[in-house]
Amino acid sequence: MVSKWFVREAYTVTMESTGNDVWKIMSEYNEPYVFITEREHGRVVAFIRNTDMMPSISDKEWMSRPAGQLPFRTNLMSIQREADMLDFIKVLGEEVVVILNRDGQLAGYLQREDILYYLLTNQSSHTDWIRSLLNSIPMGIIVADTHGRIENFSSEVLRMIRLSPEELRRQRIGDIFDQEIFEKVTGHGEVILNHIIVNERIGVLADFGPIRNKHGSVTGAIIVLQDLPYIENMAMELEYVKNLNKDLQAILSSIYDEILVVDGNGVLLRYSGNLIKDFWEIEKEQLIGINLMELEHEGTFFAAIVKMVLERKRKVSVTQESRSGKNVLAVGNPVFDEKGKLERIVIALRDITETVLLKEELRHAKKMSERYKKELENLRDQKHYVRDRQVIYGSGKIEKVMKYIQKVANVASTVLLTGESGVGKEVFARAIHEIGARHNKPFIKVNCGAIPEALLESELFGYEKGAFTGANANGKIGYFQMANKGILFLDEIAEMPLSLQVKLLRVLQEREIIPVGGTKVEEVDVQIIAATNKNLEKMVEQGSFREDLYYRLNVIPIHIPPLRERPEDIPLLSLYFLQKFNEKYGRKNQLSQDALDVLESYSWPGNVRELQNIIERLSVTSDEDLIDSYQITPLLKKGKKTHVPRNLHKIVSLKEAMKALEEQLITMAMEEYKTTSLAAKALGVSQSTISRKYQAIQWKRERGDETGDSL
Repeated sequence: MVSKWFVREAYTVTMESTGNDVWKIMSEYNEPYVFITEREHGRVVAFIRNTDMMPSISDKEWMSRPAGQLPFRTNLMSIQREADMLDFIKVLGEEVVVILNRDGQLAGYLQREDILYYLLTNQSSHTDWIRSLLNSIPMGIIVADTHGRIENFSSEVLRMIRLSPEELRRQRIGDIFDQEIFEKVTGHGEVILNHIIVNERIGVLADFGPIRNKHGSVTGAIIVLQDLPYIENMAMELEYVKNLNKDLQAILSSIYDEILVVDGNGVLLRYSGNLIKDFWEIEKEQLIGINLMELEHEGTFFAAIVKMVLERKRKVSVTQESRSGKNVLAVGNPVFDEKGKLERIVIALRDITETVLLKEELRHAKKMSERYKKELENLRDQKHYVRDRQVIYGSGKIEKVMKYIQKVANVASTVLLTGESGVGKEVFARAIHEIGARHNKPFIKVNCGAIPEALLESELFGYEKGAFTGANANGKIGYFQMANKGILFLDEIAEMPLSLQVKLLRVLQEREIIPVGGTKVEEVDVQIIAATNKNLEKMVEQGSFREDLYYRLNVIPIHIPPLRERPEDIPLLSLYFLQKFNEKYGRKNQLSQDALDVLESYSWPGNVRELQNIIERLSVTSDEDLIDSYQITPLLKKGKKTHVPRNLHKIVSLKEAMKALEEQLITMAMEEYKTTSLAAKALGVSQSTISRKYQAIQWKRERGDETGDSL
């Protein structure tokens, strides 16, 4: 049974006690150990050594931490006060042994030297067996009284100090070891560790500890000896471990990922030296010992990882965007002990911000590629519409026009094409001819504004020989006769003189003509396609165009939208014209994506004709095969700049004001740089953001909404 006289008094704190509380007990009672107990049951779960506290007692922040975050130790053994000798032997290897009373409550504690002293000085039936056990320990153990007389020793001592048992018993501690050190232990109760003793006979590392009675008085000393060669081997192994640790740290620091190691509760134990910039909102020196699930911002992120690893018992991946805009991929890997219990979680963090941006740009590029692919496929599908001159388009507006043309192309009704100058009205007139029933008959074009008024009648209706001075002696057939059974395209019909309008009306009504100077009526079977960029209704109101002729021409009206209303056609037309001029001039020019973006963002007041001229100029003058945006911008007319108001005219919400200012800045950037990539670079955001928001702004303006000036 354990004797009461050598059980030491135990001082306890709870997990919630601070480091200051622990140190107060240690310093006030000169205690080397303070024990941590559970709040509810009072069960001892860990202990803290004063040597582990000393390096940090000047750090106020560290000392204010709860005991649960201090460097506590859990290698405790418990033993009942009624334990017998065999129980002592079983716990001999532990630094501290907790003594419990019959109720299981903490009654005190023993140190290893207390147990050794008890075993070595106890005269019981177990003594021989215990001494045999001690002799098997690879350390020398000497027990001496306060006068330095040696009371007991292990066999290892004899080997280390090279004396026989009889010689050792005749010695005093001061004869073998440092008498001054021994007096400090027996006289002042000090513990002396790692004291090196080297002389001509021995070389050992000695630990001196006092032996006290139940009143705390020193009654002797215990000395533990270790061979210096053995210590040297341990030091070499320690140095090897340190070198391995350096190598491991260097490897971790060179890895692109950031590595975190946390315990099963989420407390950070260690991390690699390579921390992700601008992700953590706490200094890395303060991370150790912090529960990641309790951090203000990143906590939700890491709590999710830890929780999923605990639930799924396998590797999980989570992504997070920080307040600074960093996109981080975290992969949590569980680490289990030999019993299958989750012991550690290793979290690898990788900054994927650039990857996300590249992925978004790639997605946008693929989207544009698919769009152009579909447009080219549509273009190939539409080739059967025109056999001679292709209608190049990809927009829904021109798709509707072409479907309408297909419906009317097989009838002989008069068609009136309207649209701005340069939109390609002649191309659509030829399309009607090519896909209609008259495709193998003549297609005659007449520009009513390019032929002098005096000659226009004779050119249209022909003339007989001798009809007027200078006339061909044999006479001449007119355009109506040339286009018989086919199509006569009257371009710029608004320029036809009033005097000829009435004659044209008669042809449309009667399907017959009388050549100039002739008397014989000739029947003609001609389909009329007229075209104009003027407002014929307004001209009728002003009296400059016959109303009856207008209604006769306006049987099938087809409006060709300007190029600015169908920007989807611009890249296709640009590539078509470039290929055409490459073949014509023997060039190998190509257009960059930025160049296509600039062309698509321009308003094209001159429509398709202006685009064709610009592409031809670039093809002829470009010194490089790849035509980029900077070569195109100087050739385009400068549009009106968007005005950003300096002052607000009424009170609006801050959100509305910020949105209006954002829309104006994006519009200004697009007008200045023409492309979403250049505008995004100027504004410091991603290209996909500018593309998405600029499309929304254009959609609002098409509906008639305004931004900026409304403030």
